Amino acid sequence: MENPRYGGTLTMVGAGDVDFLDPALAYHTVTRGIIRAYTRQLVTYRSSLDRAAVAMIVPDLATAADGPDADGRRYRFTLKDDVCWDAPTRIRPITAHDVVRGIKRLAHPLAPSPGLPYFLSSIEGLSEFRDRVAAVGDDPATIADALETTGVAGLRAEDERTVTFTTIRPIPDFLNILALPFATPAPVEYLRGVPGTAAQEQRVISCGPYRVAGYHPGETIALTRSAAWTPGSDDIRAAYVDEIVVRQGLDEDKCFALVMSGEADMLWDIQPPTDRLQGLFATGDPRLEVFPAGLFSPYLVINMWSANAGGALARPKVRQALQFAVDKAEVSRVWGGPRLNDIADQLLPPLCTAHRPFAPYATGGGRGDPERARLLLGEAGYPEGLTLKLVFRDRDIHPETAEVVREALARAGITAELVPASIGELFGSYLASPRAAREGRWDIALTGWEPDWHGHNGRVYLQALFDSSAASGDEGWGTNFGHYRSARTDQLIAGALSSSDQDLADELFRSAEAEIMQDAAVVPILFAHQYWLHASRVRGWLPYPVLNGDLTNLWLDGTDDREGYHL
Repeated sequence: MENPRYGGTLTMVGAGDVDFLDPALAYHTVTRGIIRAYTRQLVTYRSSLDRAAVAMIVPDLATAADGPDADGRRYRFTLKDDVCWDAPTRIRPITAHDVVRGIKRLAHPLAPSPGLPYFLSSIEGLSEFRDRVAAVGDDPATIADALETTGVAGLRAEDERTVTFTTIRPIPDFLNILALPFATPAPVEYLRGVPGTAAQEQRVISCGPYRVAGYHPGETIALTRSAAWTPGSDDIRAAYVDEIVVRQGLDEDKCFALVMSGEADMLWDIQPPTDRLQGLFATGDPRLEVFPAGLFSPYLVINMWSANAGGALARPKVRQALQFAVDKAEVSRVWGGPRLNDIADQLLPPLCTAHRPFAPYATGGGRGDPERARLLLGEAGYPEGLTLKLVFRDRDIHPETAEVVREALARAGITAELVPASIGELFGSYLASPRAAREGRWDIALTGWEPDWHGHNGRVYLQALFDSSAASGDEGWGTNFGHYRSARTDQLIAGALSSSDQDLADELFRSAEAEIMQDAAVVPILFAHQYWLHASRVRGWLPYPVLNGDLTNLWLDGTDDREGYHL
């Protein structure tokens, strides 16, 4: 085995940008690819080729996880002595108060975290805290005071180094929730700004091995070594490279050529063009890394609120027609074929412990059944078909995906008007915008879902994408982008989340999955594998629950063979 080398600049190339650098809001795949480099949590995961190892929780900022207690609800964490902030004024220790502030900040009323539902359904008193803070108004200074001074019953800094959590009920996957980047501590400086604002994005403070040295939206992101991080405080991240630089705004072919020639080290937010994959497979090119990862991607979100076509999508038979209309095999081809994906006819992938084969709308070879789709449309009152707006990401393989979906829908009598959008627009202007949903700016959307953790992760798919128990009016929908609401589904998910028996929880998750599919809330299309392209000099690439692997544990062979890209 090669000995890892220290030094050099890892250069990544791509088309688009992060959603946010702030860990309270960051959720897009590309952001998750770099956030491990400048954030740390109480607990985390190791990167590994061993899937069981990747699913195991290990200490990070904390010395160990003490809990749960005999009642299954209380957890106690003691911070390591030498974990510090790389703050603008001075290096200083991370405290238990910073851990508490990081959780409370997820409920900021002007910018609630997309991960907030995980925490609201877990930590005692956090929902009440959210409501009290929301009641103070919309002045950022007043909100900052409320965030800092309002207590949470189940969240307490016992002293500078000890923090305790009390959960609403026994929650078997609570440590998985605390391992999410959302649970990153927040320094006191963050109280001055509103999460997600341009000013706050330029004030990200590191507690990991790297710091954000420069961020020019849509152009470059540069991470350099943090002066506050010490190897002795972190046995998870080796931090071999000196810098990580992301170059943005490049087209897909240019990015591919740069990596293949060695002028850049890794793709950023795109994947190898479909027409190049077979050549990489044919030669067994080691620069292409493939690892099954339980990605529910792509799938078709259905906007339940759209009034277009006479409110057609509120009718179950129209949504069922969509299930039969999509040619999943053709989408699979666009996404690299059977080596890189499996056709999905359900929500929970094989890597989830709750998975059992289940295919209520299966068609031969995944090719779809346009005649059955037309029949269902007729029964729903649309014998002549209907027109829907299909929004999709405008880069990488997504335009071709949208085109093959459009062609399949046309065979079933559904006209799809294509609405291309940047990744920021897709989520910010369409999927996460209740107003856009109500105004019918989109009807169906192509997107994907990356699991937040592996193994016992039924909630990662079902609670995140379909739970409506915290929703009221336009608020509280989180990543339930289609605004699907079902009291029965919410009840089943709640039962699974409250069960200390993991087998029973998985059974309840399967029942919820069946309910959602009966309602045809989304159209599953593929379970995609994790795959990424890097240059020959990249060594030690290991899977981590993000698409581009663990940047903190890879190294560069022959780091002096070219000049790195610098800002």
